[in-house]
Amino acid sequence: MAPSVPKKKRKVNLPENEEVAARIFDKSRSIASQQPGGLPEHQARALSAAYSGVCTAKEPVRTAGDLARLKGVGGWVVDVMKDCFPGSSLDLSPPRSNTPGETGKKRKRNKPYVPQLNSAAYAIVITLYREMIRGTEVMKKQELIDAAEASGLSRKAIGPNNYKSKHGNSGSDFYTGWSCMKNLTEKDLVVKKSNPAKYYLTEKGKETARICLAKSGLDDPAGPFMATGHPESVMLSDSDSDEQEGSSPLIGSENFSERSGLPNSKADNGRATNSPLSSQGMFGQQSFSAMGSAENSLLAMPPRQCDESFLDTYEVVLILDDRDTFGARARRKVVDNIHTQFDVPVKIKHLPVGDALWIARHKQLGTEYVLDFIVERKNVDDLLGSIKDNRYKDQKLRLKKCGLRKLIYLVEGDVNTVDGSESVKTACFTTEVLEGFDVQRTNGYADTEKKYGHLTRSIIDYYRTNFSAGADTSRLCLTYDEFVKRCSDLEKVTVSDIFALQLMQVPQVTEEAALAVTSLYPTLLSLAKAYTMLDGDRRAQEEMLKNKSDMVNAGASKNIFKLIWAEG
Repeated sequence: MAPSVPKKKRKVNLPENEEVAARIFDKSRSIASQQPGGLPEHQARALSAAYSGVCTAKEPVRTAGDLARLKGVGGWVVDVMKDCFPGSSLDLSPPRSNTPGETGKKRKRNKPYVPQLNSAAYAIVITLYREMIRGTEVMKKQELIDAAEASGLSRKAIGPNNYKSKHGNSGSDFYTGWSCMKNLTEKDLVVKKSNPAKYYLTEKGKETARICLAKSGLDDPAGPFMATGHPESVMLSDSDSDEQEGSSPLIGSENFSERSGLPNSKADNGRATNSPLSSQGMFGQQSFSAMGSAENSLLAMPPRQCDESFLDTYEVVLILDDRDTFGARARRKVVDNIHTQFDVPVKIKHLPVGDALWIARHKQLGTEYVLDFIVERKNVDDLLGSIKDNRYKDQKLRLKKCGLRKLIYLVEGDVNTVDGSESVKTACFTTEVLEGFDVQRTNGYADTEKKYGHLTRSIIDYYRTNFSAGADTSRLCLTYDEFVKRCSDLEKVTVSDIFALQLMQVPQVTEEAALAVTSLYPTLLSLAKAYTMLDGDRRAQEEMLKNKSDMVNAGASKNIFKLIWAEG
């Protein structure tokens, strides 16, 4: 039987650990309740180990760093439980002073302050530096927030009114990534001036930004952003002892991961960060299996001749679906707003799938190539409706099969204003963490326009930087006509499609897992035959799909077998 999260409170060895133990107990129960069908075995076991470790600890557990040092506690649990330790970063454990009777040396903190990888401060410093390189040395607050969030470098929301921020029971409990700006100014990395406020880097801040770029491998100052800002592992650093927020996202994301996700650049030799939850168990890390089999390659590139540069050869155009609703705004006004604010061309046409995508149009030949990014936009009311009638699963399945790697799910509006807010949050949780989408949040369509603009700029940066290195080694972008034809074929419902939709009704089976199963066994009959080949070995049958694909966890594998091989 799979282990479960802690169901009953235990006696706590140290009285001062009782509050932390209670927080972890409540957090574990909350996480489990958001997962239809229950948590995967390794996650349930990890949560139980964390709770037991705190209860039996012989030393005070004051910070996430203390939690990480307990036996059986890994990076995923530390990430999930970080908000149980308000005001501390992963490594911040109060130093023990040398009072009489104590031994040991005082902790030294002589290192200069450097923001932690994928923290809000990290994103803000690099964003200011990149804009300075581009010629914009001073940024207004909202401009900086928008650009930092669109950069994909922060695992936490930067601005307010986003469920990725931390919400408590009162206004004083509200926290966003922007709160780190006070620390940045106190550390003399950023200067705030005038009214309305404007921000720019000091010389010390510029040097710190260069250190951040070097640490992360982003050696191109104005270059692309990382894969939704997720590091390959939880980073434990002394750099962030004074920074309230750490490297955890969410999800809502939320902790939802905010980050518009572009894979890492040539600085990482073209390796996209890849940590599927099903195989790595890292909470908040985006699965890139939706990108296809060549997970570690660059994104698809348009054709390149000789020594052509991307910007000399192609123009990037944002395409919006003509069936998309733009609130009270006329289509022409939407196009003009984005073009005026961000100096990017925008076209409205009928898209076969999704609500927005980007094409690279050849400046001489006029040929249009579809870049590896697509957006599905949902306002919270529409999302709730599609959840209730299960349309949203079918829509996500179509996006996964359209051939584009970077799938962005943009949720528009305040999720707390709808009756089924918990259903929406849970859907966003599974869409990002379990299914590999990049979930983005905006407050309304005006905010969405800015999101589209910043995404476009970042996509241009990515292709400008990687075009020469990736054009000969990456997949070739489809032309727009080829993309339309491919998507039209998706309208033809096959037996395999129906089988995949049936599998998605099984507990713990995500869209990703269903596609993995149908790629191996396109029909129910073919899967049943595979089970019969195991000669009645029930354990082997229950584990067959898990052993065949990393996308299928143990619980899903067992549940699918029970569905196919139901015993009367």
